[in-house]
Amino acid sequence: MSVHTSVLPPDDRRAAPTGAEVTARTSFKFSADGLRAACVATDTDGHHLAEVWRLGPSGPRLELRTGLGTDPTWTQLLPLDGTSALISWYGQGGAQSLARLTADGHRETVSVPGGRPLRLLPAPEGSELLALGVSGGAAPDTLVMAVREDRPRFEELARVPGALLGGIVLGHRVVFTRLLDEVSHPVVLDLRDGTLRDLTPRSGPAHVLAAAAGQVLLARLAPEGNQLALADLDGDAPLRAVHGDTGLAGAVHPLALDPDGDRLALLTTSGARSHLTLLDPVSGAARHIDMPPGNLLPTAAWTGHGLWLPHSDPGRPRTLGWMPPAGTALELPEPARPGHRPARLETFPGADGPVEAVVYGPDWRTARQVVLALHGGPNSRWTLGFDPFLQALAAAGPAVVALNQRGSTGYGAAHTLAIKGAWGGPDLADVTAVGRFLIRERGTGRERPALYGISYGAFLALIAAAAEPDGWAACAAVAPFLSGPRLHADGGAQVRSMVERLDGLTAVRDRLGPRDVERLAPALEAPLLLVHGARDDSTPVAHSRALAARLAALGRRPGTDFHYLELPDRGHSALGTGTADPVVASVVRFLTGQGHPGPPGSVPTTSA
Repeated sequence: MSVHTSVLPPDDRRAAPTGAEVTARTSFKFSADGLRAACVATDTDGHHLAEVWRLGPSGPRLELRTGLGTDPTWTQLLPLDGTSALISWYGQGGAQSLARLTADGHRETVSVPGGRPLRLLPAPEGSELLALGVSGGAAPDTLVMAVREDRPRFEELARVPGALLGGIVLGHRVVFTRLLDEVSHPVVLDLRDGTLRDLTPRSGPAHVLAAAAGQVLLARLAPEGNQLALADLDGDAPLRAVHGDTGLAGAVHPLALDPDGDRLALLTTSGARSHLTLLDPVSGAARHIDMPPGNLLPTAAWTGHGLWLPHSDPGRPRTLGWMPPAGTALELPEPARPGHRPARLETFPGADGPVEAVVYGPDWRTARQVVLALHGGPNSRWTLGFDPFLQALAAAGPAVVALNQRGSTGYGAAHTLAIKGAWGGPDLADVTAVGRFLIRERGTGRERPALYGISYGAFLALIAAAAEPDGWAACAAVAPFLSGPRLHADGGAQVRSMVERLDGLTAVRDRLGPRDVERLAPALEAPLLLVHGARDDSTPVAHSRALAARLAALGRRPGTDFHYLELPDRGHSALGTGTADPVVASVVRFLTGQGHPGPPGSVPTTSA
């Protein structure tokens, strides 16, 4: 184990608070007692910050904001107190390190021993621990470690056959879902002696969802569908079924039980919008909580001071929403900012029925320009939450239609699974149908829509640009891949697993032929911008390089007919999350027809 004391390097000190506005918050974690929260924030200049919030009787209060000093992609944060947070990150070679991060930038860095990555859980309140660490990876067992401030830094508390998923800390006990021999069961680990016991030994497979007041909320896995039930933490009472219905269509995510175990908070996702409902698990009575139309994350804490969960909407970057103990509405600590563009939900005719979109800017019928935006995933969606890039794009003047075509989540299983075994099939049909609709409804003399896509959306945008060469004013593709089979061949283990799960290997058989962008490159006639981070570990940068080389071989002029921006210091999130990011500005300039994607030197540029 190596230990050293260090100060953030000068370049990282730029990420200390500068007065710039926060545009994104991610990776929310709550303390075991729910009285503090930590998250990773990004400001308008793209600086990454660590924040710690105190969650008290008068609402959330920011107590710490300091430079993160590392790539936030694989960063974990836990709140320790009002002056520090525990941070975990991965360096070159994949080695994991931990440090206590304070406002002055000093940190004592500790290397995690053993080579097995640790997922951090909050330490029990009143203990002398900084955190608990739960090992991951492909090993047949799971280690639960105590992370201490003094020596020994790491102490093994338990070694459990199988995988331990989740983890809710309840005093000296932690409730996990244990996956053993492909069967999941709720288990309770006693931190005092490392013993493990089944919570419901005779109830069948189940997942742990929440816990409070000596009760554990479970999702019981049954052929007819998952069923919610409450189990006694001490195992002294039979399971009790949870009754009730939110009355809303959409996917339901249980969030938290109140401190008395009398109410259950539920998040319902209906397309691009989230809803919050409180349910009495005994009577089934449901009450909907008022909140600005927006997006909630499925993580929450419920204490005597109220219910806390992350919320964002088009006028507000993500922050901690708060429902006081006797409240009926979600309160937000930050007002909507006047400079941010509002968004609305509209429905467009897809190839096989209506498709919802989040629309920014002026009326797309009369706007000078329209950009059709395609999300990544593919199992993802645009939401009514704050999106820094779409905000920056809308601020430049065009109408932005962020489409949730088939393959998107939030609209039922049939909509999501429509592309399984058909990447670039039903989703492409929706994109081209909406593109034709926009052209028709806008009338003659107006500019055709431009295409923007990221990751899977970039692949889809390129396929759409090739399928209908005359249908688009321009196409910007950020972190694209060339085809499902080639992504499977070149991607990492997680990417290959995703391709297999959604069957991106099966070829779509129609007149267009196999969905390989390099094969279809001769049909890419619209002005084209490719952007890729050289450190992308999800979609290999070699795919963009190959496409750029193919276009050059076809006689397309780099810097004129197409542009390729390769970013040596960035990964899959090539655009970052800052609205003032120079790469964001380059993409916006290109999509709005304001010339070359960037002046010389504004971003690293590689041309074939």
